[in-house]
Amino acid sequence: MNKKHCILSFLLSFPCLMFSQTIDDMSKIVIGVDFQDGISEETVKLKQQLEDKLVHFATQAGCSSFDNKAFFISPNIVVNTVDVAEGGMKNVYIAKGELYLTIQDRNTGTVFSSRSYPFNGTATKRELAVKNGILGIKFENVSSVFSEAKSKILNFYQSRINMIFTRANTFAADGDYDGAIACLMMIPEDLTDLHEQALMKAQDIFAMRDESIRQQMIAEQKSYNDSILTAANSYLAMHQPDAALGVLSAYAPGDSQQDALYRSYVSRAESIVSAEEREVKRKEERAYQDERRREDRAYREFSRQAAHNRDMDRQNMALRRQVVSASERVAHHRLRVDQQKVNALKQVACDYIRNNPNRVDYIRVKF
Repeated sequence: MNKKHCILSFLLSFPCLMFSQTIDDMSKIVIGVDFQDGISEETVKLKQQLEDKLVHFATQAGCSSFDNKAFFISPNIVVNTVDVAEGGMKNVYIAKGELYLTIQDRNTGTVFSSRSYPFNGTATKRELAVKNGILGIKFENVSSVFSEAKSKILNFYQSRINMIFTRANTFAADGDYDGAIACLMMIPEDLTDLHEQALMKAQDIFAMRDESIRQQMIAEQKSYNDSILTAANSYLAMHQPDAALGVLSAYAPGDSQQDALYRSYVSRAESIVSAEEREVKRKEERAYQDERRREDRAYREFSRQAAHNRDMDRQNMALRRQVVSASERVAHHRLRVDQQKVNALKQVACDYIRNNPNRVDYIRVKF
């Protein structure tokens, strides 16, 4: 088994907030909805309504709940009594029972919270009475099952923080910067200080990612320039200076060796063409090179500004950490890192997961 297979197999042992459908799902505890074997007939009949309601409850609890069932909530309806009261033209059914909710980890079987909540519904049909009773349950009635589960799940994550950071460092060392960022963005934002550390680390890796992309662009430009120089040399060998100058006009400044060869080919081509043709070519070349220099200057300025902004962000964050009290940290947490940058990190994580579906099994990474 190679190194990457070992890394991803190891990651199977703990949850990772991945496979998120939008950036809003990132950095949140994901509690999916799953219906277990042995549920009651009433539960089966109300599957869609129950799922919609529980997804809404999860959102109200500050969680995300899409097609992710590593952490899941399982409902079951138990009808205790159904009384019939005579009234007017139709009888009225009064259904009483319990809605059982259990939040657990599918892979380990750990139950984070399990509680039952009474319901009472009335209608002119038995099934409708049960449905009305279930739909009448409000988030305030069941919030305790979510709050208890969230607390235990956060402890679960906190106990694995070192593992998560180690995995992110391994990804980054292997050049998988997007995977490293996705791994860090799994740390729930409810763990304020740890999530902030993850954001800072993710920003550093994002900068490494930018540099890697830049180096890749340089390599691609070098390869492109080589193809231009090769074509120009061929045209010169066939005594076609116009064609040589034509392809050389697309040349972009490269390394010293390429630039020297470029100047040599231009000189050879220009020595062949007439003075009038040479002037036309020079004007076109000057205009092209002026435009290239403007683009290069703009890119260098952008890179310097981006580096300066990152440095200022780190300094400001360090300063605020010194002067802001512990009680104020939670309130100011979202102000410490520019939201645009946070969204950029979340988008990288989402894109990574979307583009690597075979490497993700719900919220657990696999190789």
